[in-house]
Amino acid sequence: MTSDADALPSSLEPPPRARRWSTDRIVSLSAMAVGVCSLFITVYQTYLIREAQSASVLPYLAFGITSNNEGAYLTLRNDGVGPARLESVRIHFKGETTEVDPYDFFLAHRTGPLPPGLSVDRVTPGRLLPANSTILMLGIGGNAERVKTLGDMLRLFTIADAPPSWLDELQARGGDKAVIDIVFSSVYGDRWRIRSDAQVPQPE
Repeated sequence: MTSDADALPSSLEPPPRARRWSTDRIVSLSAMAVGVCSLFITVYQTYLIREAQSASVLPYLAFGITSNNEGAYLTLRNDGVGPARLESVRIHFKGETTEVDPYDFFLAHRTGPLPPGLSVDRVTPGRLLPANSTILMLGIGGNAERVKTLGDMLRLFTIADAPPSWLDELQARGGDKAVIDIVFSSVYGDRWRIRSDAQVPQPE
């Protein structure tokens, strides 16, 4: 028989139920941690997929001015990889903002008779501009009135892409000039704003 001195005091014996509860708690906490990590990974993977999809259809609009033997034109081009939907078209001039097409604004503010053959490709809200395409918003073909029309456009509109030598040659530096402001979106609804006095679109 075992003597009382050899017996383990009952106070030092962990209760069986306490051992089982502690093990169950560890298993539960481990399962919860695994679940949280899985949720985080799923959310992060979803975010990466959405970012990749958005990048695959990213539009990138830019204003431009061209002048060559084919004519002189104020342009809007999409250098991105996805179509751009025009949300709004505004022009800021002398502290006022007007929702107007650049062609109509040009007609309203140009002095003297209009050159024959003045052309237009309107930019209006709701229009879709495909990737790698260009709109000739305003201009004239041929050489007859090219230089004069180019000067008229550069003296009326601020175009960040205009070469400084053209501004000097046509005396188009300084003065109050209009700024074309266009908000556009991707097929996923992401929105940007491009202004003719800036070369890079900004998130809207």
